[in-house]
Amino acid sequence: MVAGLFVPALIGVVTLTHLRQAQINKELAIYLDEKASLLSNSLAAPVWNYNTSSIATIGQAALLDAQVVRVTITDSDHAAVLALERPERRLGKSTVTQRALVLTGEPATGTEVAGYVEIEVDNGLKQQELEQDRRAYAFILLGQFGLSLAFVLVALHLRVLRPLHNLALFSNRLAGGNFDQPVGWDRPDEIGRLARQLDQMRSDLKTSFAEQQVILSNVQVGVIFVRGDTVQIANRHAEAIFGYGAGQMCGLPTSSVDCAADSGETGDAASEERYLQRLDGSCFWAQLRKRSLDALSPQAGSIWVIEDITQRKASEDEINNLAFYDPLTLLPNRRLLLDRLKQALLATSRTGRRGALLFIDLDHFKTLNDTLGHDKGDLLLQQVAQRLSTCVREHDTVARLGGDEFVVILEDLGEDADEVAAHCKAVGEKIFATLSCAYLLAGHDVRSTPSIGVALFDGQSSSIDELLKQADLAMYQAKTAGRNTLRFFDSAMQAAVSDRAILEADLREALVQQQFMLYYQPQVMGDRHITGAEVLLRWRHPQRGLVSPAEFIPLAEETGLILPLGAWVLDTACAQLALWALRPDTAQFSIAVNVSARQMQQDDFVDQVLAALQRNGVPASRLKLELTESVLVTDVEKTIAKMAVLKSAGVGFSLDDFGTGYSSLTYLKRLPLDQLKIDQSFIKDILIDPNDAAIAKMVIALAESLGLTVIAEGVEIDAQRVFLARHGCHTYQGYLMGRPMPIAEFEVALAGKGFFSGATGPSAAGVGES
Repeated sequence: MVAGLFVPALIGVVTLTHLRQAQINKELAIYLDEKASLLSNSLAAPVWNYNTSSIATIGQAALLDAQVVRVTITDSDHAAVLALERPERRLGKSTVTQRALVLTGEPATGTEVAGYVEIEVDNGLKQQELEQDRRAYAFILLGQFGLSLAFVLVALHLRVLRPLHNLALFSNRLAGGNFDQPVGWDRPDEIGRLARQLDQMRSDLKTSFAEQQVILSNVQVGVIFVRGDTVQIANRHAEAIFGYGAGQMCGLPTSSVDCAADSGETGDAASEERYLQRLDGSCFWAQLRKRSLDALSPQAGSIWVIEDITQRKASEDEINNLAFYDPLTLLPNRRLLLDRLKQALLATSRTGRRGALLFIDLDHFKTLNDTLGHDKGDLLLQQVAQRLSTCVREHDTVARLGGDEFVVILEDLGEDADEVAAHCKAVGEKIFATLSCAYLLAGHDVRSTPSIGVALFDGQSSSIDELLKQADLAMYQAKTAGRNTLRFFDSAMQAAVSDRAILEADLREALVQQQFMLYYQPQVMGDRHITGAEVLLRWRHPQRGLVSPAEFIPLAEETGLILPLGAWVLDTACAQLALWALRPDTAQFSIAVNVSARQMQQDDFVDQVLAALQRNGVPASRLKLELTESVLVTDVEKTIAKMAVLKSAGVGFSLDDFGTGYSSLTYLKRLPLDQLKIDQSFIKDILIDPNDAAIAKMVIALAESLGLTVIAEGVEIDAQRVFLARHGCHTYQGYLMGRPMPIAEFEVALAGKGFFSGATGPSAAGVGES
């Protein structure tokens, strides 16, 4: 429409401009012709007479016209007579014309040419007039265009836009469900016909909606219409399901009935079971089906069809419990056990972390059933199930296989077989302790014990059936071993557990049978001056021979046997000091005794040490207690207090294996120490490893700064001793001075100067700490 008004105006401006340009060109041509004729007539006589004054006057008069740029006058031989020019008047296009100065009548005879005049005229002024005319034409025509456009827009608004806007509002009311208000006006044109059609559609929708309301009110499922995550319509059954009154659900957000709801307008969704929420906050199971009214237009809304399936779910749960759970104990039954065992095997093969299957059978359960009755047996099974569940982690499985047989699945125990076996043994011990407590069965106080078989699995080596057979076989091995015990199916693991148990029993027997002995390794100051010895514990087993301290010392620590062992070592060392005190050559010897962290934590440790010294009549200054840095891990303040009491009595202290544990310089300066011992791991490569050398020098410097002596253990060659001596360490222990040996051999070597033989081999210093 705008183009229809604007294009004619533009054509008019162009046409008028063209006509005006033609008129100006024509006027300029006439003007130039007349001007040239006038000048030729005026200049003919003056040029003939060569009257320069008149010629100049006429030329100047010609230049008074602003359009004239140049006037040139020549004689008949084209010699210049006068040339006048105003170049600043060249504003546009110049036109030049030349006329001959023809002399007629007197004084000439006949017609003669007196000369020539050439005139140049510029059309710049006329073009400026044209531009002004063009603007005037444009303003006039644009004004007409604007006025016409305004009239057209007003007419368009009144006749078209306003009626269409009213129809749009009417359409929105229909979309919002308002079918009662008609269009309210009519016109004989196309817009009026559209209005009549929309009004007829309103009437049809009103009738259709009323029919649908009747249908929705009588269907036996909940139906709600959702748009923009808001409930627009809900039938009576839906209101009853959710506990709302008539019309109360309209306008509710969908999150008030479905807390996990996504947008209800995301297209069609398959039927699903959802947990929905009633008005009172209670939840129920429902079958929910959603269908979008227009998949391509989510704003159109969706229909939710809701069916309450609470009773059906309860029935399904009951059936599921009967199928997968034992009705007596409520534990998983064999079917669910096999499924979880399958998942455990898959998880183990995927992660590489081992698991274990514990097969548990109650000892003498048949006897209880026969004597007290099966009802008491059922009560026992229920209580056993409850107790077993408290012995495992939340993600482990406890199941009843049948009768008095229970199975425990332990998952994600680790990758190391020894670690897994230890964990299984710990769980077994917990089960023994829990199930061995008394049961109160309808007034009867009953005790029962289990036999446990353990089969380890890694997800690759065994099938489910094989794993159950292995655990069952291991359980029968536990029964054969006397009941109330645990056995591993894995032969290597069973051997390790058995060996550990045998070693523990032998260790206890060794204490009774006094199978332990002390080895002595000399401690030397300077080149060859022996100041004493460190005592190292050894166990000579009657069948195994000499047992490595690395085997029995950790077990002694774990079982607590280190306490009586440590007391024996301390007393034996003090007795040897008493014997040495009787001889002038050994009277000044001291003995270093290793003390474990567990010994140091005893409340009466100070009394034990002082009693041993007093019992053997040994000066406290001859006894040196070697502490490892692990002593500082727990209860440092009590440790310092005990050391201070012994220190005041004269007992010396050496910090063993310094630099390998938990030393804190803050505590180090508070400990009443006499000596730091450089660990043999730093001495071994002290000549070739700059890091070991730096650590050794640091320990020496630290000891010197704290006013402590320093001793190096593991000195095996003289070059190591020389290096240490050069940096300030003058006390040594190691194979260079002498290997650990029984007291008899030590005395022989001492008497025969058998030390300092330069023996080679790994130093035993510090091995077998008590």
